[in-house]
Amino acid sequence: MKKKCYIYTRVSTAAQTEGYSLEAQQERLRQYAEYKNLEIAGEYCDAGKSGKSILGRPAFMEMMDDIASGKDQISYVLVFKLSRFGRNAADVLKSIQTLLDYDVDLVCVEDSIDSSTQGGRLTLAILSAVAEIERENIRVQFMAGRLQKMLEGGWAGGPAPFGYRNKNGKLTVEPGEAEIVRLIYAKYLEPDMKLATVVRWLNDHGNRRISRGSPCPYNRDFAARVLDNPFYCGKIVYYRRTNRGMDEQNQRKEITVRGKQEAIIPEEMWDRVQEKRKQMAVHYEKDEPDRISMLSGLVKCPLCGAGMVMQKNKRINKNRGGYYKPIYYYACRNYRKSEGRRCSFKHTYNQSKLDGAVLEILGQLTRTEEFRNAFAAAIGDQSSEASFEGQLKDLRRRLHSQEHLKYKLGQELDRLDVLKDGYDETYDAIQERIDAVYDRIERLETEIGQVRRKLTAFREGLQSSGQISRILDHIDRLYRKMSCAERRELCRQFIERIEVFPEEQKDGRILKSIAFRFPVFYGEDEAAGEPELPDETVAFVLDCRKLPVTVPEAKATYAEIKAYVLEKSGLKVSSLYIAQIKRKYGIEMGENYNKPEDPKARVPKCPKEKELAILDALKNFRMAPETAEYEEAEV
Repeated sequence: MKKKCYIYTRVSTAAQTEGYSLEAQQERLRQYAEYKNLEIAGEYCDAGKSGKSILGRPAFMEMMDDIASGKDQISYVLVFKLSRFGRNAADVLKSIQTLLDYDVDLVCVEDSIDSSTQGGRLTLAILSAVAEIERENIRVQFMAGRLQKMLEGGWAGGPAPFGYRNKNGKLTVEPGEAEIVRLIYAKYLEPDMKLATVVRWLNDHGNRRISRGSPCPYNRDFAARVLDNPFYCGKIVYYRRTNRGMDEQNQRKEITVRGKQEAIIPEEMWDRVQEKRKQMAVHYEKDEPDRISMLSGLVKCPLCGAGMVMQKNKRINKNRGGYYKPIYYYACRNYRKSEGRRCSFKHTYNQSKLDGAVLEILGQLTRTEEFRNAFAAAIGDQSSEASFEGQLKDLRRRLHSQEHLKYKLGQELDRLDVLKDGYDETYDAIQERIDAVYDRIERLETEIGQVRRKLTAFREGLQSSGQISRILDHIDRLYRKMSCAERRELCRQFIERIEVFPEEQKDGRILKSIAFRFPVFYGEDEAAGEPELPDETVAFVLDCRKLPVTVPEAKATYAEIKAYVLEKSGLKVSSLYIAQIKRKYGIEMGENYNKPEDPKARVPKCPKEKELAILDALKNFRMAPETAEYEEAEV
């Protein structure tokens, strides 16, 4: 049985179409096909078309579409010379790769290039290397031109800094924003003014900036960027931001030039601000250097929905000197004065209590109905072979439709009249549609590959849910061995958001719901090893109100224990007595920050009646086991 082939011919100009070259190409290719005993299944010709890009050649696009659809089941594409296939190296190599993906080889008759032979593949590899060098040279030339523009003090591109507008590559001062810049510099230089107080003054006086199309308050980060940018005094420092956080070995040498833009502040003011910035840059030692907030950003404010962040309260102990134990808590980031106080929610949540509650729920998550149902839905009714085959068929149909649309748009682009008014706008609009089509094609091809892997994985048995279950079932042991950074990363892998009650509930409950997302991998891809990105994400929301209150949530403060004892037994107990009983029954306690000055001072012992009342309170708050019994003190 003869193998089939397509013949493709092209001439660059309309004048050549009536000459010898087009017919000569066709005749030579037909002779080659006959010599090689190949059946010509189709002939495609672009008369008077440039080889600069594939988009301006409708016949070429039609041929590639026919190959993709498997219309004639061909084995070869014959061209006269590689230059007839295209002069743009990137397009040529991309088209060749497409052919190879569909098991179709390219034969350039006059160039003696046959991609089915070892020599032909070597030639194409060399062409690929040449194309890469070509692209690198273009990049180097572009960067050299950009650098030259930089050295001349011109704007090299990108968003214009606050206070300026970019008009045709030239930066002009925006009066309203420039006034804000001057205010920030002037206020910062005033005595007793810090960065936070400058921001607070701006917001208190009704100043707002436009962010993403809407007005919003100023914040510390914005003010810091303005104060640290030499652009406002007429200088441009290149690679200033690039070098941040990089090793000295990899840092680029900063380039400082006098910019062509109009300065907003005098250079003398800039120098004074920088001097004050250095003086104010005081670095405080952390109480816990490695402490990282585990749930910052994941816990959402009940009022505005913004992420809550960790804050610290460290009070001075006036009676004993020094400080009390620092208290870490979560607070709405929009309540901070330095952020313009965009939210009125001032309630805070103890960090240890909230972190502990989430950890306990993670440990029992695999036993919840929500977890089982979510994973069952991912592998349930869809696991039938017929269902997956139906999905594949639908995806292939949609892919073919997009391939056809791509060809039609290419034709529409080719029919444009360059002499007609509005040519550039029409060309750009069509090109934008073509780009969108290519994006959809890429997504569809990805989905097809995913469904194929998913089908294979379901036939062999899904492993992800079992792996996740093993991790979560031993989460408490893993947690103890993890650093703060590792705990933070673990939570961000599994948790999307945490909803909390505006006020602590009667039973001590804080957590309202937790939205989880778990990655699912459906086997290995073509390369060895597991794919970097998950094939699917199993997401569900756990209603924490359906679960028993966690131990950290039920855990009471000294004040709450005192109130419970007073209400239940009518006895007044001190913090000292509570601490004694907690220590006696092995309940975890923090460091005592209010120790007596004399270590030998007599400490009163808790009477039996009050000990029983305190023990009852500890059981109520789940701080002591229900089986705990009164123990006589050793004499």
